[in-house]
Amino acid sequence: MVPDGSHCSVRTGLDMCEISSGPVIYSHSCMRAVWDHPRNITDDQARACAATGGVVGITGVGIFLGPNTPTLEATTRHLEYAVELVGIDHVGISTDFSFDYADFVIELDANTQFFDDSYTRWGPIQWMPPETFATIGEHLRDRGWSDADVAAVLGGNFQRVARQVWPS
Repeated sequence: MVPDGSHCSVRTGLDMCEISSGPVIYSHSCMRAVWDHPRNITDDQARACAATGGVVGITGVGIFLGPNTPTLEATTRHLEYAVELVGIDHVGISTDFSFDYADFVIELDANTQFFDDSYTRWGPIQWMPPETFATIGEHLRDRGWSDADVAAVLGGNFQRVARQVWPS
């Protein structure tokens, strides 16, 4: 089992990392120090995750990247911050792309009372489209990232965790 702290409180995430005997991940989270959203994780959570050998997966959801800004630049700010904080071996990419976008927007509009304004104040939630994600490797290389670091972030780190937890 790979514990995932993406939808839990700060305290629960820290506790999970403290008691886990294996890697903990934040499969689709962004960095609160870069954009102060309640779903984003703190530096302490990221460091605790890395200490387990886990991975923080930076997501392409606009409200978690900035004021509903699902761009390569916003994603890169979170990636580079996380890499500087916990090291390249503990950061990954996670699209968290919603293929049922229209259904999600209908649900959100029909039940606004269940979502605080951190979900609604910038209009309908935007996701980075898969075709934009397909360019992130080239974008990072253009910023000076090595091929090895790009490969680690684009799946290698999550593969390492999977191999460790689910040996063949």
